[in-house]
Amino acid sequence: MLTKGDEYPIHQTPDPIAFSGTDRNFYDRYFFNGYTIDGEVYFAAALGVYPHLNIIDAGFAVRIGDVQYNLHASRHLHMERMDTQVGPIRIEVIEPLQKLRVVVEDNEHGISADLTFTGRHFPIEEPRTTRRNGPRIVQDITRMTQLGHWTGWIKAGGSEVTLVGKSTKGTRDRSWGVRHVGMRDPQVPVTQAEFQVWWFWVPAHFSDRVLHFFVNEDGDGKVWNLGCTIVHDNGAVQHLRDARLEIEFEPGTRFPAKGIVTARDDAGGAYRIEIAAGPRFYLSGIGYMNPDWAHGLNKGPLALGYDEIASTAAAPHASRHEHPQAFSRLVITLPDGRVMDGVGSFESIVLGRHAPSGLTSMFDVP
Repeated sequence: MLTKGDEYPIHQTPDPIAFSGTDRNFYDRYFFNGYTIDGEVYFAAALGVYPHLNIIDAGFAVRIGDVQYNLHASRHLHMERMDTQVGPIRIEVIEPLQKLRVVVEDNEHGISADLTFTGRHFPIEEPRTTRRNGPRIVQDITRMTQLGHWTGWIKAGGSEVTLVGKSTKGTRDRSWGVRHVGMRDPQVPVTQAEFQVWWFWVPAHFSDRVLHFFVNEDGDGKVWNLGCTIVHDNGAVQHLRDARLEIEFEPGTRFPAKGIVTARDDAGGAYRIEIAAGPRFYLSGIGYMNPDWAHGLNKGPLALGYDEIASTAAAPHASRHEHPQAFSRLVITLPDGRVMDGVGSFESIVLGRHAPSGLTSMFDVP
C-alpha cells in the first residue's frame, strides 16, 4: 500500500510508511496550546493519526473569558498519513522543528482560526517513556516539546480575537508510539495493575529562558517519569536534577491551586519555581478523556461535533473534567538570588490512590 509518505526518505522498516509495526495502539500526534499573557484567551489543538485503526481525528478549542468552545472532527484515514486535514481542521508544517500552522476553516459551528506557531528554541527531546501492565505494553512513547509564540486570529462565540506576536505564548509537542487509543479491550490482562494517575506538566516562559517540567508518580509516590529542563534564549540547555513538586489543591477538589518545584543544577545551585494556577481549560475539548470524542474512535467516514463548557463553573470529578490545563503565573528564584516572573500552563491528571497526598480511592479529595 503506497502513500504520499513513501516519496520521502523517512522509512524505518522494509514496509511502506502506511504500516507502523504491529501494535493496534500505535499513534502519531500533534498537540498545541496558547494563551494571551493576561490569561483571558486560552486555546488548544490536537491532531492524531492511528494507522492500525485507519482513523485520523482532530480538535480545536478556545476559552474566551468564561466560556470554552470546542470543535471535534474525525474521519477515516484511508492509510494516507500525509493528509493532515480532518474536516475543517488542518495542520501545516511550514518549517520542520520551528514553524507550524493551525487552520480551522469556516463551518456551521461558528468557530474558525488561522494561527502560526514559531518556536523559541530547538525542541526538547524527552526520555522515552515505557510502562507495562503485567506483560502488556500500555505506554511506549517518544515526545518532543517546544515553547514559542503565536500570531493569527480566532473566531468563536461571536467574538474575534487577534493574536499578536510575543504577547501570545504557548507550547506544542509531537509524540508517537503506543498508548491506549480507540475502544477499550474487553479482555483486561490477568495481572492487572492498579489504575492510578499522578501527572503534572508545567511549560513556562520567562524573559530570557523557558522551563519544561513534568512528573509521573505511582500510588506510593514513587517517581517513574520526570524531567526539568531550562532552555536559554542563547541556546544553552540545563537539565536540572533532584526536581520535586509540592502541590496545594483547591479545597474540595483534585485541581492544583499552587505548586512549588525545587531542583538543582550540576553545580549544586538551587532553583525554586512557584506556580499559581488561574482559569482552567479542559482538554476534553480536544478529545482527551472525552467519552464521546475520545482519540481513535470510529465516528464514520467524516464526523463533526461541537460543545461548550462554562470553564469557571465548579467541575465535578468526571471524565470531561479530569484533565485540565490552567493558565498560570510563575516566579522562579535562581541560584544567585535573582527573581523572575513568568507565565505558562499547569496541566494535571490526578486519579486513584496517592499515599503521600492522603488519597485512597478514585475520586476522594485531600
